[in-house]
Amino acid sequence: MDTDMIILDCPVCGEETDFEILKEPPEAVVRCTECGHTMRVTLKEPKIFTIKTIVSYGTESHTGTIELMEGDICSIGDFLVAEVGDESYGVEVMSIERDNARRAKLPAEEIEVLWTRLVDKVIIRASLNKGAVTIPLYEQVPGDKVYTVDHITSVGGKQFRITRIKLRKGNIIQRKDKTAQAHEIKRIYGERS
Repeated sequence: MDTDMIILDCPVCGEETDFEILKEPPEAVVRCTECGHTMRVTLKEPKIFTIKTIVSYGTESHTGTIELMEGDICSIGDFLVAEVGDESYGVEVMSIERDNARRAKLPAEEIEVLWTRLVDKVIIRASLNKGAVTIPLYEQVPGDKVYTVDHITSVGGKQFRITRIKLRKGNIIQRKDKTAQAHEIKRIYGERS
């Protein structure tokens, strides 16, 4: 028979250890698996908040939800899983709303709306220079696809060498062999060899 376990601070061991649950919560009796110390603890299930979430992808937006536990701190840039209908998507938090104002971070219980963007799939944008002509290119790719400066890649069916990558944070990487994942990229610049 499998026994339920929980991690707690053991007053005897002086550190976090695994405890075997001998009597179920809320008034649980637990035993330290390291030293055998037995104690009573009050365990309560954390409250789960279902937060309205706007998931943006390109020019489209869909309303879904994200579940966070009481006490969880959510910040801009966090990667979470959003539910939209029957589908689950990896998203990045772009903004957090409370009282019609945008915040950089808040505990779950204070969040009214999360504004996110899809990172499972992203549209990569590239500008390909061919002499005096610049060709705009677009392609849907997995969010974790890696692009490397000074390497050959293909976007929108056109092959080229990457000269620099502009990140969503605003900085530009142009040193040879520096990389970025697609969900971090605002635009790739390249030229035909």
